[in-house]
Amino acid sequence: MRRLALPALVAALMLSACNTGPKPSGGAPSAHSQAVALLQRVNSSAHDCWLKDADFAAYGIVPELDTSATPRLLLVPRGKPQALPNLVIAASGRSVQTYGPLAQSALAPRINADVARWAGGSKDCRAAA
Repeated sequence: MRRLALPALVAALMLSACNTGPKPSGGAPSAHSQAVALLQRVNSSAHDCWLKDADFAAYGIVPELDTSATPRLLLVPRGKPQALPNLVIAASGRSVQTYGPLAQSALAPRINADVARWAGGSKDCRAAA
């Protein structure tokens, strides 16, 4: 009877080592997932606020969130999603950066204030006066 117990034990141990079930996730979210979540908030508010605003009427927003590289939002000429972006909003972890021609324009202070507010969790289209 002992001969059968050892092979059964070995087989059970081998099967348990092959367990491919989901691993518990007790750790903090990765920097990439934090960046994606941050840009999802910014994207939602930008759609709600900028696309209804005359200052941004000439632009559309193209999200690039499902990439393994740096997640980004692109402001491009409306109706031309393949065009060169006029503004790039990129996130890394919990920080966000803006660059491109609009980031150097007269709209830059508003863009930076809006993006910072939305990244911080606010959904307001304009800063409180």
